[in-house]
Parts: sequence; structure tokens; C-alpha cells
Amino acid sequence: MRPRWITLLGRTGSILIALGLASVLVSAIPPRPLLETGPWRFTSRPEKYDIIHAGAYLPQKGCRILIATNDSLQIYFLAAHPLQLLESIKSWIKEHFPTLNETQVLMRWEASVLEAFLQTRPEDILLKETVKGERSIDFFPPKATNVTVLVSNPSLMPVDVNRKITIISTVVPRGRIATTIEVLTAFGVALALPKIVKKSKDYVRSR
Repeated sequence: MRPRWITLLGRTGSILIALGLASVLVSAIPPRPLLETGPWRFTSRPEKYDIIHAGAYLPQKGCRILIATNDSLQIYFLAAHPLQLLESIKSWIKEHFPTLNETQVLMRWEASVLEAFLQTRPEDILLKETVKGERSIDFFPPKATNVTVLVSNPSLMPVDVNRKITIISTVVPRGRIATTIEVLTAFGVALALPKIVKKSKDYVRSR
């Protein structure tokens, strides 16, 4: 490869690496709080689940959930409007428990029912976490979507829950900036490598 092209590719690679590093700095900017709701205290019933939040979110507009519990819970971020989600669960219960009447169906807020239902809809699970004690979870969806947040208590004991919701925004979508950093850095290193190799060889020869 001619020295001129090696120099040109090396400069281009250096620029891409610099852009990648700049993107790292942008991604390090913490999300900005927009609106805060809560705190809200409640008791999660044994072997039941509860909806604790719902909203429409974007890759650049998400939510921060600060949750504190005195025992373990499962928290789910699901890609569904709460009314749509409850209607889907209701239909699933009717299909699998055909002998139940309407009132009994509406009372089936059971953790085991939720788990069985979600096994048939894994694509709706955007995030699933086990929480115990105090946790802060920042969530941004990969695309514009309705999000419903549930907590499920599979244990035989009630769990005290304290939660606070903050709507947050970020400069650029987290998923997109991570991909951008990877691409810029990889291409930058690949383009700069011939120049680095040439300089190393020139240094060895000069000694």
C-alpha cells in the first residue's frame, strides 16, 4: 500500500476513533429528570401481581423506577397498554380455565397465572428483574411503545413496597449510541492499523 494512502487512511481512522470517544462522552451524560410522581406505598399480596406504572415511552424518553421492598419481588416491563394487557390475560384465563365465571376470571390476579401467560408472550417482556431492598432502574424502550410495569410476589408472605417514578430523557437513544460507538471504533482501528504498523516498522528500521 502506498505511503500516501496509508497516511490518508490513518487520518480517517483517527477521526473515527475521536468521534467514537466523543460518543462515549455523550453517552455518559446522565438522563435528565422531567416529571416525578410518588412516592406510593402499598403491600404486594402473597402469590399476586400488581400494576405499578404505565406510560408511552420513546428511545430518548424513559422512566426511572426507585423501588424499595422488604423481600424479593419480580418486576416486569411489558410492551403493552395496561388495558390491552389485562384483556389478553383475561382471554388466556378463559381459554385455560373455561369453568370460571366472569367474576372469578376478574379475580385471578395470581403470580402463577402471570408467569404462565408470559411464557406464551416472551416478546412482550422488555425487562425482567428481581428486586429486594432498594433498587433504581432506568428504562428506555428500543422503540416507541406503550409500557406497563408489574410487580409479582410469588412468595407466601406479603411484601411492603415503596415506589417512586421519574420520567427521564437522554440526549441520544442509549441503544443507538452504543451501536454507534462500536461501529466508529471498529472502523477507526481498522483504518488506522496500516499507519500504526508502518510507523512501528519505520521505528525498528531506524534503530
